[in-house]
Amino acid sequence: MKKLLILSILVTSFSFSQIITIIDKGVERKISVPDINVKARYISDTSDNRGIIVLFKSSSVDIKKFSNEYNLKLKKRLSIGYYIFKNESNLNDIELISKITKEEKNIIKTIRPNWALGMMPR
Repeated sequence: MKKLLILSILVTSFSFSQIITIIDKGVERKISVPDINVKARYISDTSDNRGIIVLFKSSSVDIKKFSNEYNLKLKKRLSIGYYIFKNESNLNDIELISKITKEEKNIIKTIRPNWALGMMPR
C-alpha cells in the first residue's frame, strides 16, 4: 500500500511539471518547471520581465547576430557579463532555452530563465 501511495504521488508531481536542461557555468543541469506558463520571481522589477539570461564563453560573440537568429531583444547587459534578453520569438522561454542549448552549446557558458537565483516558479 505504501508503494502504491508513493508511486501515485510521484506520478502526480511529474505530470504537472516539465524537466528542462539549462547550462550553468558550463555545466548542463536539469531543473523541474511546474508549468510552462508559471509565475516566478523575476530579476527585473518591470511588468515585462520574461526572458532569458545568457553568459557567453567569449566576449567576441556577436550579440546582434545571436539576438537576430533567435528573435531576441537585448534588454540589459549586467556589469558581470550577463545579458538579459526579451523573447520575441514564437516559442516560450523554456522551449527557446532548450533550442539554444542544443544549437549553441559551444558559445554559451550560462543560459537560464530570468528567475532570481534559487527561486523556483510557483
